[in-house]
Order: sequence, then C-alpha cells, then structure tokens
Amino acid sequence: MKIVYSVLLMMLSLLIGFQQAMIVVHFKLNRDAIEQRFCINKNNPELQCHGTCHLKKQLRETENSASSIIRTHLKIDIFPASFTALELKNPIMDIQGKTSIHKEPLYTPPYREIFVPPPIG
Repeated sequence: MKIVYSVLLMMLSLLIGFQQAMIVVHFKLNRDAIEQRFCINKNNPELQCHGTCHLKKQLRETENSASSIIRTHLKIDIFPASFTALELKNPIMDIQGKTSIHKEPLYTPPYREIFVPPPIG
C-alpha cells in the first residue's frame, strides 16, 4: 500500500511540475480546434496568431496561480536528518585493576559542505 501512495504522490508532483509543458503540448496537438474556438484575433488574419493568444493567456493564468500559491506559504528551509542510531559493533574494553576504560573509535561529524568547482572561463 505504501508503494501505491508513493507512486501516486510522485505522479501528482510531476504533473504539477510539468503543468505548463502539458498546456503547450495540448496546444500543439489541437492547434486548429483552439484557433477556431478560442482565438481572439480571428478577424485579423494579418497578425497570423493561429491561437497563440489563447496559449499565452493560459500560460499567464497558470503562472499567476502557481505564484499565488507559493506566496501564501512560509519559506521553510529543509535540512535532511537521519534518525538511525549509532551502534558500536566491537567495543574495546581494557580492564586495569578494578576500573574499566571504554574506548570508542574517533567520531567525525558528517561533511555537510557542497563542493562547487571553479568557473571554467
């Protein structure tokens, strides 16, 4: 069931991301029908619009709706976190007299800096 939900959410996020591309593909496939039904410049053939006015209008609407949705949410910085516990497989114990000394391997924190190569030119 988890796989079904994850695939569904992945497909929905991809559809949202490619929304404008889908509008352009729909326009290319149905250019003649869109030109006949929705074109504002049908009476001005010298403009050679062929329905691009409707395409621009739709792209502006999706851009405005996407930007308004983004503006309503707060900006959240995402920090990847790992919830795995550190497990010591071979603890080394030294017994000296009555006291025991526990030795752990040296811990190094994870490297979080991203390497950016120098520009080419």
